[in-house]
Amino acid sequence: MRKLSNIIFPVIAIVVGIVVIVMGVNKMNSKKLYDASTTGVITGIEREWTGTDEDGFDQYNYTVYVDYEVNGKKYENVKYPSYDSSMKKGDEVTILYQSANPESIAEGNLSGNATIIIVVGAVLALVGVVTEIKAFVRP
Repeated sequence: MRKLSNIIFPVIAIVVGIVVIVMGVNKMNSKKLYDASTTGVITGIEREWTGTDEDGFDQYNYTVYVDYEVNGKKYENVKYPSYDSSMKKGDEVTILYQSANPESIAEGNLSGNATIIIVVGAVLALVGVVTEIKAFVRP
């Protein structure tokens, strides 16, 4: 049974690592859809209680709303696709948008986040491969 788990867990790590890499690549490729950028202002942050975790701490979902302008047209109270605990009302954020559809927006750091996701997936897959090799090399 122990030998079997020494083989199965690394395979799971490899598969999850590959899935995470693919997610990162897809996120990186989605940046191509957003061909323009502008600066927006956070107009509101809504906090919704979602329950408590296993340690009894409250858990929340946050929705950020921004105003921005593209080619003289104002877009107000548009949902911003990410939240950071340092964000507050009145802060400026970078917004990527589709020039054909300026209401379709993405966070300004799309490439950086995608790179982090890809690196995490690669490390996970690599650990799985190394562990798998060790499982077969050991007597």
